[in-house]
Amino acid sequence: MSEIIVNEKKGEYGDWQTNLPLAISVCEQLKAQGIRPQVIVEPTCGQGNFIIAALLTFDTIEDVYGIEIFKPYLDVLKDRLQKFGKSLDGINIHLYHENVFDFDFRRITEHINGRVVLALGNPPWVTNSKLSEIGSDNLPVKTNFKKVKGLEAITGKGNFDIAEYICIQLIEKFVAENVYFAFLLKNSVIKNIVYEQKAGKASLSDIAQYNIDAQKEFNVSVAAALLSMRLFGSHERICRVFDFYTKTLLYRFGWVKDKFVADVDNYVKTQVIDGVSPFIWRSGLKHDCSKVMELCKKDGKYVNSFGEVVDIEDDVVYPLIKSSDVKGEVITQTRKYVIVTQHSTNEDTRVLKERHPKAYHYLMSHSEQFDNRKSSIYKDRPRFCMFGIGDYTFKKYKVIISGLYKQTSFSLVSEIDGKTAVCDDTCYMLGFDRYNVARLTLEILNSQPVQDFVQSVCFYDAKRAINKDLLMRVSLLPALSLLKGQTFGLEKEQYADAEKAITHYSNAATAQQCIDFEAVVAECPNGKNNVHNLLSIKEDK
Repeated sequence: MSEIIVNEKKGEYGDWQTNLPLAISVCEQLKAQGIRPQVIVEPTCGQGNFIIAALLTFDTIEDVYGIEIFKPYLDVLKDRLQKFGKSLDGINIHLYHENVFDFDFRRITEHINGRVVLALGNPPWVTNSKLSEIGSDNLPVKTNFKKVKGLEAITGKGNFDIAEYICIQLIEKFVAENVYFAFLLKNSVIKNIVYEQKAGKASLSDIAQYNIDAQKEFNVSVAAALLSMRLFGSHERICRVFDFYTKTLLYRFGWVKDKFVADVDNYVKTQVIDGVSPFIWRSGLKHDCSKVMELCKKDGKYVNSFGEVVDIEDDVVYPLIKSSDVKGEVITQTRKYVIVTQHSTNEDTRVLKERHPKAYHYLMSHSEQFDNRKSSIYKDRPRFCMFGIGDYTFKKYKVIISGLYKQTSFSLVSEIDGKTAVCDDTCYMLGFDRYNVARLTLEILNSQPVQDFVQSVCFYDAKRAINKDLLMRVSLLPALSLLKGQTFGLEKEQYADAEKAITHYSNAATAQQCIDFEAVVAECPNGKNNVHNLLSIKEDK
């Protein structure tokens, strides 16, 4: 019966039941740390493997509290507990058939009376967006508990893991108690909990992450671990990471002063690079209509994903670089092409009808594909609009990195087949008008000091390990000073000019405002000598 239950409810409840051997190993690990709980709290107890494991491991337990929304699981747990017989004499078992999001934890905290509490378990590995998508009612009350705003909420930062929500709620409910926490969580959730330590809302201490093999334990491909910590004592901001099976210390992550880093010890060696990028990193084109917009060439003709030959004006078609194309130091060819409908997001795409009638007719023949785009960012926008587009899109030279893969090397792309190459929204890019500035920037980014720094702040188990926030932390000028005058194959004058450009722009950059140096130079009537005057004018405006 239990196998049927798991299969039916796994999607809705984010339900991956912890196997008993793993639950016992977790409890034994906690016991080895000197934890002797008198009260056990399991907020999503399921069939009770953690409760059973705790009863088998600790001889100090006086009360057990289990909460579970799915009644058949509680029935299984009750049957299992009956088999303990008299060994449970003196232990009070409290099981609640309730939704953890509605549960009043004062029913537990009012009876702790200073005793040692162990809150443990395996909260749901599912996001609020996923539950909404499948129409589940197993959701917390609608609340923006992460306090994200506007476009961030629309484009994903308002999404959160249910497990994270449960953990934060438990920390708040038990903040005044002598409580140890031990939960199996996705690594991304653990990272977020440690990240919030900067705010200092709770005195979490002894924070440790024990990496598990989720494929082996749960048959899922996700980075996961046991988070162990206590909710009293000193306020710590660094988490130690171990291998769960060998207990070997792997690295430490967390806060170093006001910087959140993935590897504390390696970060300290390269932290001089941590600042503000002098150039603004951009994501590439986003259109959400790849079958229509992305083309390949067959026998010299453009063909879409439907197999249709596409006869349109060549000047609206550009070579497209996708994440899978970002290989090597220099990119010289592409597999795909893309139709570019605008030069800015707000440009009315109806002008295509007169300027590029073939392209307009082709897009209109597939207008239903565009009208069915689900993202709310297209609402009240021109019909064939794109995002991630601006003057930077059409720069002749681009330094690009993939946002999908775990590699941190950068590539340079210029024109392909005589046309400006653009990248899609799985990539991040810097655009340049001059080769020497692009080339020196590339060499700095691929240098060992920058690579070491990027790897020290990059969380490789994140959904997107490489992101704009990370890239904007790379300050080029300090990195360049570490390279001790290497010219990277540039002629002396080329190098001097590129170094001067990066220096000027780095000096002008602040954490609040990064201005495109190339655009500034283009606007400046008397060349680079008046750059700082123009910057002052722009800032005053």
